[in-house]
Amino acid sequence: MKTALNVLAVGFAAVSLAGMVAGCSSSEGATPEPTGPAKVSPPAVLTADTLKICAPNDGTPPSVYHDESGDLVGSEVDLGKALAANLGLKPEFVQSAFAAVIPTLQAKQCDVIMAQLYIKPEREKVVDFVPYVYSGTGIAVSKAHPAAITGMDDSLCGKKVMVAVGTTAEVLSQEQSDKCTAAGKPPVDINRNNHADVSIQQVQNGQVDAYLDTAETIGYYETKTGAQIQMAGEPFGTIKIGAATLKGNTALHDAIQQALQAIEADGTYDKILDQWGQSELSIQK
Repeated sequence: MKTALNVLAVGFAAVSLAGMVAGCSSSEGATPEPTGPAKVSPPAVLTADTLKICAPNDGTPPSVYHDESGDLVGSEVDLGKALAANLGLKPEFVQSAFAAVIPTLQAKQCDVIMAQLYIKPEREKVVDFVPYVYSGTGIAVSKAHPAAITGMDDSLCGKKVMVAVGTTAEVLSQEQSDKCTAAGKPPVDINRNNHADVSIQQVQNGQVDAYLDTAETIGYYETKTGAQIQMAGEPFGTIKIGAATLKGNTALHDAIQQALQAIEADGTYDKILDQWGQSELSIQK
């Protein structure tokens, strides 16, 4: 059953962090210019000198989302721009609902998907992937009062944590709670709330000891909103996210792989992840 929350606390939290998020900057700079002649051309891409990137219009920070001006921003947007520049192409983002990104690629309305797309066996049957970042679960604690929490371990026993309903974090928290009680320790006090901004504020205020969400979400709040939180331990339960091209489009797949290696080597990749609080999710780790 969903735990009741203090209404006044929630109200203050929502107002406080809503202001923080509204003031966040978007992607850190202008679209980079192509670094040289185009390295791929039709039919590997649909339009000469352009990389059409399928992106979700319903994504979430910090990967792909719309800022307060309505512009498409995020770490994956910046990575897409950097990859396009290295390929000697200009990026063009083709937006659709997340559920439609693969059909949009298959309908040849874009060249590649960069859309928080987890690499799963069923997807690998229809597209080819170039992995470029991890997703995972993380634990946010207060910088001032980290409550001696070290990660998804017995340090959570007896602690009050907040999770969103129906998430991996909720499942893992319950599993850890069961481990605690099996070892004769207090269970994890699991509370539920689907508003990340409220949960982060409650961590800062000491109303809960920790908040569990995707590691990228926690990194976003830590680096982009001024929230006084930090990650406890390393991200866990990780899965790769990849750039998806049409099955058999070897020329574009290989070119994107080489472009990724190039922006890793010149530091662009690390800079982008650092800016969005995702350095712990680097594909190089």
